[in-house]
Amino acid sequence: MDKVAMENFALEAESHLLQFKAQLLSLDRPVLVGGGVLAALAAVVVITLLKGFYNLFLHPLHDIPGPWIAGATRWWLFQRELVKEDAHATILKLHQKYGPLVRISPDEVSVNDVTAYTEIYSQTSKFPKAKYFYYAFTDQTANLFSMYDKKEHIQDKRLMSAAFSKAAILQREDKIYTMADQLMDRIAGISDAKQQFPLLSSFHCMTLDLISEFVFGEAPGSLSLSDFKSPIVQEIANASATIAFFQQFPTCRELLRLAGHYKIKAIPNPFLGLGQVADKGLEIMRSPDNTKWTLFGAMVETAKKHGITLSNEHLVSEGILMLVAGTDTTAIALSTTTHNLIRRPELFEKLRQEIMTVAPTLDSRPKYSDLDALPFLDACVKEGLRISSPVRGRLPRVVPKEGWTFKGRFFKPGTIVSASSLYLLHDEDAFPSPETFDPNRWLGLEDQRAEKLKYFHPFSRGTRQCIGQNLSLIEQKITLSRLVLRFSPVAVSKPSIEWGELGTNAVPDTPLYAQLKCN
Repeated sequence: MDKVAMENFALEAESHLLQFKAQLLSLDRPVLVGGGVLAALAAVVVITLLKGFYNLFLHPLHDIPGPWIAGATRWWLFQRELVKEDAHATILKLHQKYGPLVRISPDEVSVNDVTAYTEIYSQTSKFPKAKYFYYAFTDQTANLFSMYDKKEHIQDKRLMSAAFSKAAILQREDKIYTMADQLMDRIAGISDAKQQFPLLSSFHCMTLDLISEFVFGEAPGSLSLSDFKSPIVQEIANASATIAFFQQFPTCRELLRLAGHYKIKAIPNPFLGLGQVADKGLEIMRSPDNTKWTLFGAMVETAKKHGITLSNEHLVSEGILMLVAGTDTTAIALSTTTHNLIRRPELFEKLRQEIMTVAPTLDSRPKYSDLDALPFLDACVKEGLRISSPVRGRLPRVVPKEGWTFKGRFFKPGTIVSASSLYLLHDEDAFPSPETFDPNRWLGLEDQRAEKLKYFHPFSRGTRQCIGQNLSLIEQKITLSRLVLRFSPVAVSKPSIEWGELGTNAVPDTPLYAQLKCN
């Protein structure tokens, strides 16, 4: 039997079994109910086996290498994302074994190639978003990250671009210095007691307070928490885990959305806590007593100028996105960089000496433009982002109607292809010994640096790249400059960071602690 005949046979068998199952379920005679149920279950088993057979041997992607179970069913990806919590790290290892193409589910292929990454995610990309993945991030309305429609996305991004521009952020750099110094004061108190402080939790509190201040005009006071355990950060973690679940079971996401729409309280909403935070933030932002500049306020004013009315639901959705993205990514990167600098005192001291060229005293607040010009500080920030790869989501796209050819292999329209910045950031050719924290790799000749930058996309790329990257980079450089001026390294709780994953983000497997001493 040739391939076409086998494929037709499998499809016909599946059709007949579905009809048989429907007939059994329609029987009214009680005496046949038990037998009907058993027959229906048997039919489901047979259909599942036939579908697995088709996926493994007849599916258009059957020739793409990867774990056989991933080719047969989506349960492999489900297990890696929700049980093992190491999907992207595991897929990276599979790429190292099989090459640039790996089949990670019956209908999805992971791609690890810098040229393909550029083509799929560039400004001019023709690859639309895979709805099953991004719908999981949508509550009552889509936000900038989850929007499918390119025109809607461009319009939404234009409303925010000016507020998130480097120039707009730098007008408020004093606010970033103030927030960073609040964290340094907390660390100083802990250091005087010769105790360790939690790296990720403390940076989470700072980044959450700062993004809240920028977006709504008021911080929740996370930095004043004695144990750095913010309930909002916990809400973010809960939402991230839930999103990963919804990506595997989109129907559950739709049920939850409908429950929220019809106010069915019996079905709990895991995004409710963050939604309430965003709602409260909107109230603060709209208060006549609040005269502060805010990102949300700037966005609303820009919309008014263009005759666009933004619903409260849309603003809440965008607020949740800003809180999550503005808190997690920067905190993870700062934790990674700080951990590695403390672990290697010679790098800590090298950075301190460079910072002192523009900040000679502990109270110095150099202009960000002076910090931004420091090559080793820039190298440390880049290396922290590269090592941690804080946003690991594979960001699946759909092959456009004309199809796509990669290295001679044609992919049919509708095929799902995906890639993660993790794969490029840990490419062994671009970054030898990729697991080693080595800021000096960024200080080579200009042509070598340019080649590395082709692989450096910690905030994704193209029109869909993170709109908050300017704030993140400024925040990281100012915070690190304050830390190395005020403290000297003592110890870290672990010599290396073992990474896990929570949804699309990297997280340390176990809490990281560090000890510093005041200068």
